[in-house]
Amino acid sequence: MDDSATREDELVKAFLRMRVDGLALTPVAKSQGYLPEHSKDLAMVFIDGEPDDIDADAVVSDNAAGAAKPAAHLLSQGHTQLAYLGGRTDVQTARERRRGHINELGRAGISTGTVHFLEGLRTEESARKAARELFTGAATPTAIFYAQILVTFGVMRALQEPGLNRTVALVGFGDFTLSDMMNPGITVVAQHPEHIGRTAAERILARINGDPQEPRTYTIPCELGLLGRRNPHYR
Repeated sequence: MDDSATREDELVKAFLRMRVDGLALTPVAKSQGYLPEHSKDLAMVFIDGEPDDIDADAVVSDNAAGAAKPAAHLLSQGHTQLAYLGGRTDVQTARERRRGHINELGRAGISTGTVHFLEGLRTEESARKAARELFTGAATPTAIFYAQILVTFGVMRALQEPGLNRTVALVGFGDFTLSDMMNPGITVVAQHPEHIGRTAAERILARINGDPQEPRTYTIPCELGLLGRRNPHYR
């Protein structure tokens, strides 16, 4: 849907006109109030975001807990000069990741006033520029957490250009293609998309077959792991 709420509206209504039996939707719009009243009895499951204005099943990653893990990991390695790079602030998943990360820092007694927060990054180039700016001042971070896969390569380029990729710790949310080729490796929060997809498929088929239970949110745990060759910055 190209991250467009208007596109979401158009596509969902197009499928409704085709009289589909069910919809599996990764929402972009803040609200699904555009749905006609008669369609709200349609079998639906939301993926990677919970619905608004309607009752439906949702299958989501545990974004808050997932983003708390990198904070705890970096603090355990002795990092206190941190940076947080995120994408769209109007997206539910992004808000949850920010909340989980900040809460974990708070539990450790780290003031968010000492953390560099750079958000609203939507392209690789904007992420690269934002990351480079982090190292133009006196108080530069020793570790970066990026909260969205979209900004991964921009941040990595920003670290490689001045040769900081082996001295600045990097932890990200989400795995990516060829991550096993990275040298040094990076630590990521794995979301298990196959588990999310399987659960969503099971729920939409169950609803189509008349499952009467109350709608609920199915939360899939995230895991912290190393990808690629070992980064000497981590013990």
